[in-house]
Amino acid sequence: MDFKMNLSSTYFLAINIILILLSFAMAKLLLKKKISAKTEKEVDLKYYEKGYLYKGGNFIYNTIIAMILKTIADGKVEIQENFYKTKAGEEKKEYILKNLKKENLDKGEQKLFDILFSFGEGEISTRNLDKMRRREPDNYNKKFNDFIYYLEDEMVAKKLLTREKKTAKILLSFVIFSLLFFVGIITVYNEKYFGIASIILALIFYASLITSFSKMTSLGEKKFRELEKVEEELKTCDRREEEDLLLAIAFGLKMENIRAIYETFIEENPQRKGYEIFFGKNFYKSFKVVLVGDHLLVRN
Repeated sequence: MDFKMNLSSTYFLAINIILILLSFAMAKLLLKKKISAKTEKEVDLKYYEKGYLYKGGNFIYNTIIAMILKTIADGKVEIQENFYKTKAGEEKKEYILKNLKKENLDKGEQKLFDILFSFGEGEISTRNLDKMRRREPDNYNKKFNDFIYYLEDEMVAKKLLTREKKTAKILLSFVIFSLLFFVGIITVYNEKYFGIASIILALIFYASLITSFSKMTSLGEKKFRELEKVEEELKTCDRREEEDLLLAIAFGLKMENIRAIYETFIEENPQRKGYEIFFGKNFYKSFKVVLVGDHLLVRN
């Protein structure tokens, strides 16, 4: 197909400029997020909300494990270790949670433990939870997905995430950016080399289109960047507060990083008990298997 056209440079230039201006307008519309400076100063997140915002729903099991651990350390629930033998004669360990003090839980903890204890009467064990996960996976995962939806609602309420529908804007933007790219190629093909600018800008606009798929608001993106810095500081063990230990677990850092933060924290707070169980041989693995088996927990 021959794309040679007997048209003047002025005509090509005008078409390119019009499409560039339209593309700029669509890109601005796509990425426009209205969050006031006042709102940005007032937002405060709990450690498990930070874990969800930073790692998302697919890795919520680490945040849930951090929540269980803190509830144990706070004395709001008791944990007991029990050894049992499988039918094949293999000895295994289970963890039993019981004597929950519901009145002392915050809203997020209440939501999580309502879900956990809905699988038992007064107490739950990792052994029984794992059985239920394998026997009734749809019903089991639905309950934990409800916890993910709860956290999403909290993020929307705090203006960190948005549910704004952008389908029409995304489709229109894609059409305009594609026209700009195509016209740029035709312009260059006709030896009007200013069309190169249109091709480059179209690629940049495509990148902005991909960015617009994010549900984060400008405030959410700001908080996300803050959490990126926190993660880097956690990896170098530059943080040593209790929340830092919980964030290291929620972010899924390596065990040696978590242990280093814990050792520094416990050295400065020897009276704080309950976290040492995390470093037992089977604690993390047992609860991770309960929550996701060998797969990630994904929203249905």
